[in-house]
Amino acid sequence: MKLYSINGQKVKGLSTNPFDLEKDIQNLVENNLEELFKLEFVKSEFSIKKFRIDTLAYNTETQSFVIIEYK
Repeated sequence: MKLYSINGQKVKGLSTNPFDLEKDIQNLVENNLEELFKLEFVKSEFSIKKFRIDTLAYNTETQSFVIIEYK
C-alpha cells in the first residue's frame, strides 16, 4: 500500500523501507509502544500453556492487557 504525506492540498508519495523479518517489526513496535499506541510494554514472546503471544502490553487508561500478534 502506498503511503502519502499531505501538505495543504498537495500529496507527496513517501518512500518505504520493507522489513526482512517479522522480528524486526516486533522490535520496532515494542521499542515504541508508548509513542505509537499509548501502551506499556509487559513482555515479549509470552507463553500460556501451548499458546505464545508475540507482544503483551498494558493499557493504563482502560486497565486492560493488549495482545499484539505480527504477521
